Amino acid sequence: MAGHGEISCFQPKELAILDQAAQLASELVSEAYGLDFGDYLQWPIDIRHWPQLTPQERSHGPALAQLFRYRRPTPIASSSRPDYWRICLYDPAILAAAEREKLSLNPFLCYILTHEFIHVARFIRFFEIFGLDDSRRAAEEAKVGLETEKLLAGLTISGLDKILELYRQGSLALDDNLV
Repeated sequence: MAGHGEISCFQPKELAILDQAAQLASELVSEAYGLDFGDYLQWPIDIRHWPQLTPQERSHGPALAQLFRYRRPTPIASSSRPDYWRICLYDPAILAAAEREKLSLNPFLCYILTHEFIHVARFIRFFEIFGLDDSRRAAEEAKVGLETEKLLAGLTISGLDKILELYRQGSLALDDNLV
């Protein structure tokens, strides 16, 4: 727990939960979108949390996560993708929301990461383009929210039902930014 005035960030225990949630999210989304990324480390995704983020990647607002697209800095084999996505997790906002709503971190991170992996899958499959205007972004968020709920609804993870209900009610929102 951070002291007064300090920012709360994921500790080793939370980082282990994060790895488990990333693995589950990658498997669910890979299967749902027909992608052959068995392990989340095979996805063109870089997951970072607060201490690893650049100042430009940090949000001090209510967002729980933000998705950035980057170009690889060096030439790569033609079979690889020239771009990759960075999921920026905002530990302070995630931990505060989990405490405020009395949520278990495992299902909460499963929801957040499944949501972000779905965005990336939709971009990879060209179901949507990256860099949407505000009106299309709202529609994309609604679609991704419904797809996230659909993928997670069949799982039996303690506390997940509460998280899905809070998202349905609009009490929790990812406040996604796609940069």
